[in-house]
Amino acid sequence: MMKLIQNVVIKQVLTKAKKASIIQQYEEGLIQYKREIDQLNFQLHRATKDRVTKHEQQQLRARYNKDIKKREDSIQALSFKIQQINQLQIGTEIREGTAESIIEINEGDMWTGLGSMPEIIIKDGIVQEIREGRNEDD
Repeated sequence: MMKLIQNVVIKQVLTKAKKASIIQQYEEGLIQYKREIDQLNFQLHRATKDRVTKHEQQQLRARYNKDIKKREDSIQALSFKIQQINQLQIGTEIREGTAESIIEINEGDMWTGLGSMPEIIIKDGIVQEIREGRNEDD
């Protein structure tokens, strides 16, 4: 007998409560990024006011604008995710991530191959089903 570590796919069944939770989480992220942008703009204004040379001001603006742009990109990404979640039907399975499990194999066991991972299906925080591995195309 030998023990192996195998990846397991974790999927959530989209329910009304889960959908609302995901959207709320994304909206909180949007609010946080907007606050950070406001804070960066305020810090930029204060920092450039104290700088004497144009070159120093330009360097500061470039650095702050880079940070602001990152947050604006994150806002766009979250907005897109909210649109996508809103389009999903209740009952859709959403891949949430992976976990590792230990499996035992013995001589003579069927080898299912590396292309398929078992899945754990969760609905409202409760394990609903444990599936044998399926190919990603399934």
